[in-house]
Amino acid sequence: MPVPTAPPARIVIVGGSVAGARTAQALRSDGFSGELIVIEPEAGEAYDRPPLSKEYLTGSWSRTQLNLIPGGWAAVDATVIRACASGLDVQEHQVRLSDGQAIRYDALVIATGLSPRRLVADDGESIGHVIGTASDADAVREQLREGRHVVAVGGGFIATETASVARELGLTVTIIDRRSTLLERSLGTVVGAHIAATHREHGVDVRTDARIGSIRRDGSGALITLENGEQIQADVLVAGIGSEPNTAWLHGSGIRIDAGVITDARCRAFGAAGVYALGDVAHFYDVHSAKPRRVGHWTNAADQASVVAHNLLHPENPVGYREAPYFWSDQFGEKIQVAGHPDPDAHVDLLTLDGPAPRRVAIYTHGDDDGCGAVVTFGWPRGMVAARRLMPLEPTTAEMLVELEKLAAGARLASVG
Repeated sequence: MPVPTAPPARIVIVGGSVAGARTAQALRSDGFSGELIVIEPEAGEAYDRPPLSKEYLTGSWSRTQLNLIPGGWAAVDATVIRACASGLDVQEHQVRLSDGQAIRYDALVIATGLSPRRLVADDGESIGHVIGTASDADAVREQLREGRHVVAVGGGFIATETASVARELGLTVTIIDRRSTLLERSLGTVVGAHIAATHREHGVDVRTDARIGSIRRDGSGALITLENGEQIQADVLVAGIGSEPNTAWLHGSGIRIDAGVITDARCRAFGAAGVYALGDVAHFYDVHSAKPRRVGHWTNAADQASVVAHNLLHPENPVGYREAPYFWSDQFGEKIQVAGHPDPDAHVDLLTLDGPAPRRVAIYTHGDDDGCGAVVTFGWPRGMVAARRLMPLEPTTAEMLVELEKLAAGARLASVG
């Protein structure tokens, strides 16, 4: 199949969160002057999702402060269609919408993200809250004003960040997690145990290795019965039990789906020409591990947007995506930042580095070559800047530690790398 020599005249982006918004911005910044259509069911401007369980949930951020594009969709000359995608015809180059419309495209960008899983009560219906949209966060925030006992189910970032906010508001908080410690799946047991200890120090009742037997509605709240028979009353119930990629609308289209939209290293979807996928919904080929991966972090979506825009506009000179993993969490006034791939099975050193202000870091070692796989810093943004500079150089754990020790002792950041 010949490589197109000109950029598409009409680009359709399905999904208006960070992946879709950043792609629209990158296309215009790179000179795209054609028609840009965004299909997004939520009203309003494109907005950021990570603060929903942090600053926005506390009430310290307004809805306007979440906006991703200065000046809104109009600033990137995008036509926004408020509807859900319900199907895709790759032969006719059309996206079918829930309202019956069919939108033609020359190139298609899939940026539909994830939907959070919900808890199910004994009556078979969903119960409690999730935090996937601003409306979800609004509902939780309203409940936090009235509730007394908040129960967060799950040990990931949504659950732990919500627990942190609730405690800072003075509420009684319980976390129920079926794993042995918090954030075990994301950060492993060593760092997860440290974070769990921090929660307990702030008064959170952390229940690990705990499984729910049943959930019964109790007025506006819920009565949770654990498998060991213990019962926990929740005035506010929040689920942080993972998410599913929004790919149902692609079934039957020929686009390859497996825990997300399968793409190559250039973010091109398999199964149709001119179709790209990025962000949380993409199961992309990772050139580092030579395996497909799906990454649900902000920086991944933003970085992939630049690759997708470039490849759409410069088909004669395509580029591949090389992930530079980075994400963060805010809990109890401390910013927890992560660079690299924190393999839960890696050897982890949790250290306190001496200096004018002692700094806590975790360094993950992988493989037989003592390579540094990831670094976690706690309330030390300058340390994370240094770690992120070094990670592309594939340092050993010893090399990473030496540079961080220098920085903690007061060395200038410019000397790093």
